[in-house]
Amino acid sequence: MTPPLIEESPEESPAKTNRSAVRRAMTRFVAGSLLALILVGLATSVVARNIAEAGALRDARSRGGLFGRAAAVSLINSAVRSGDKEQLGRLDYVMRNRLLDGSIVHIKMWDSSGTVIWSDERGLRGHKFELEPAVQNIFGTDKVLAGMTTLSKAENQKEVGEGPLFEVYTAAWDADGVPVVLESYWSTTLLAADQRAIVRRVEPLALGSLILFQLALFPLAFSLARRVDHGSAERSRMLRHALSASELERRRIAQDLHDGVIQDLSGLGYVLPTVYSQLPDTPRADAARSVLQKISSVVERDVASLRSLLTDLYPERLAPGGLVSAIEELVRTPIASGLAVSVEVERAAGESMEVNQLTYRVIREGLRNVVAHAEARSARIGAERRGTTMLVTVTDDGKGLRRDESAETGHLGLRLLADMLHDVGGTLDLSPGAAGGAVLTATFPVSFASD
Repeated sequence: MTPPLIEESPEESPAKTNRSAVRRAMTRFVAGSLLALILVGLATSVVARNIAEAGALRDARSRGGLFGRAAAVSLINSAVRSGDKEQLGRLDYVMRNRLLDGSIVHIKMWDSSGTVIWSDERGLRGHKFELEPAVQNIFGTDKVLAGMTTLSKAENQKEVGEGPLFEVYTAAWDADGVPVVLESYWSTTLLAADQRAIVRRVEPLALGSLILFQLALFPLAFSLARRVDHGSAERSRMLRHALSASELERRRIAQDLHDGVIQDLSGLGYVLPTVYSQLPDTPRADAARSVLQKISSVVERDVASLRSLLTDLYPERLAPGGLVSAIEELVRTPIASGLAVSVEVERAAGESMEVNQLTYRVIREGLRNVVAHAEARSARIGAERRGTTMLVTVTDDGKGLRRDESAETGHLGLRLLADMLHDVGGTLDLSPGAAGGAVLTATFPVSFASD
């Protein structure tokens, strides 16, 4: 009795496979949602920091500008620039009191030559430094420059390690109308508090909106996951049915050959010797006997060829563990014709019938091309499982490939095999061998037989 096309164990039932596929899809959806939440949270933190920093910098720029202009007009004059102790003492008293609240960390006053008029760091007054071009260009204007500093300039030698701070350059005119620049360093301690406040306001809105959106999408995602994975499972089942249907058709052809043509030819081969042995010893009978002997030889040769074809069409059942013996049977004919064939397929043994069928097809087609086209003296067959992928190779030492030859442009059998492997998520590659000849390499996921 003909066995069914597909043999499925209870644990591989379509319902259970579909439920498992849906669970995998929903797990991916949940994992993606959590990743999106994490990314949104990080992005919100970065945006909040940038907003807080920009706001704090604007505040420092505004406050620094007002403070600088007021201090320049009221406290800097010719007496201060000439070093008058009384005027410098007054300036020092006012500036240091201003530093006590902690909002301003350091103060410097510059003239247009780059000389320090006054600084809270003692010992800097009267020293000359090279100002940056942007600072030098604002003398004689009412511009304000602001930015972050790490106190790495030459005039910050005594202040290293106190940064980062907001640095504000305010251009103004002193009490005598002389252009000066007041440099003030403002604390960033409020920056972290502002950032946290912005995050507390923005993050709930962003994350809450995303969570609500994902909850709204969840039913749709669940439905789509069921449909997609059901379609994938159905496609895999159809591929398995196609493989088994092809094997069934080969079995029927082999049975017809065995029970029909081969039996008839075998019977004819048994009869012919009896016929020509009973012919009389006459010249004409001798000629007939010679013809009959030739016919008998042809019949024997054809019967042997047909039996070899039967093995090619329908090897022994490719159930788990049967691949090795099937390949050994397959290579007998090429070996008998003079081709040296080495086989290493033990590491592929134990796979399901569907995987064995596809592995066998690759090896059979590769070996057939070596015998028919390669003009090779030896071939090497290999098959092994690497993780979740089956790797099958057929290597020869023949004449090699044409310049434009590949699995997709080769003989019809290779093109059909490449299409079949593509359908199960695999690949077929025909490439030149390292030492000449050609290498046929097939890879495909073993999971196609159980999805």
